[in-house]
Amino acid sequence: MGNRKVESSANIDEFISHLYRSAARIAPNQYRVWALEQLSQVIDFDAAFWGTGNQASIHFHYADHLGLDEHYAQRLTETIEINPIKEQVIKNLSKPIDMSDVISDEMFYQSSLYTRLFQPYGIERILATGHLDKNGLYSLLSLYRFDREQVFTQAEQELQQHLTFHLVSAASHAFFLHLHADLPQSPSQQAASAICDRLGCFHEVQPRFVSLLNEYFPERAATILPFDMPQLSPDSDPVTLEINKLAISFKPLGDLVVVNLRPLGPLDLLSSREQQIVEQICKGLSFKEVAKLLSLAPSTVSNHLYRVYDKLAITSRTELAQLVDNK
Repeated sequence: MGNRKVESSANIDEFISHLYRSAARIAPNQYRVWALEQLSQVIDFDAAFWGTGNQASIHFHYADHLGLDEHYAQRLTETIEINPIKEQVIKNLSKPIDMSDVISDEMFYQSSLYTRLFQPYGIERILATGHLDKNGLYSLLSLYRFDREQVFTQAEQELQQHLTFHLVSAASHAFFLHLHADLPQSPSQQAASAICDRLGCFHEVQPRFVSLLNEYFPERAATILPFDMPQLSPDSDPVTLEINKLAISFKPLGDLVVVNLRPLGPLDLLSSREQQIVEQICKGLSFKEVAKLLSLAPSTVSNHLYRVYDKLAITSRTELAQLVDNK
């Protein structure tokens, strides 16, 4: 990717600013790949891996890459126990570790790790950095070069150490903006949300989400959902379940999942048809208008609404609207 060089401090400051400023316009599930592409403009590399897992196990629940393929994360995990860089990365969080500082080139290029993992991808030089965030998520950011003669310099290692914090923080900021832009924020609304990976580890979480989990699951582990998530593909429709007196919805976000939860309320007693009618009635529609919209007879709408009032122990549209507003 061009000449090996380290950018000026002004360019580095601009790069960091660009990471945060761009978070609002890039889909959060695409942000990390985009950030790696930007990183390649200030540190020269031929491929990169950004994997995330719970604590410092280096078992990746969520991974992005440049210049690699979808099998790389699995192959990296399968060879992690024979990878000599692992312990050094864990012991020196936030400090880039060069493979050549852990094992001599002569031994590395003759090792089974090299022949099984790196050689098939053309990887000759490795610079790996570990990071542990506030949610207990461990991230591994590895930069690779295909030319054995192009070693990572000390200046590049220092730059990578400086930038890793901002890469992880900016990715978290992108998730934060997504939650606060697209999900309920009104104090009258009891819902709260988090972005999790497929194993339930938090990547970003609203404070009320944590409070609700503490209230309804007091024995839970701090950094992971206390319930199993349904199996979802990236194009699955959202799924809503009732768990422990909470209504919990799961919406795919690429390889991640947006989890929204709220306490069950009176409106959860209603059938789906009754909820449809309530929604339209609270928009100000008449019985005839609701009936036409839902292809029902006006008398059927009236009967449904009568049963709704009976279930909710109310007597007027005003009371119904108040319940809906406080949902």
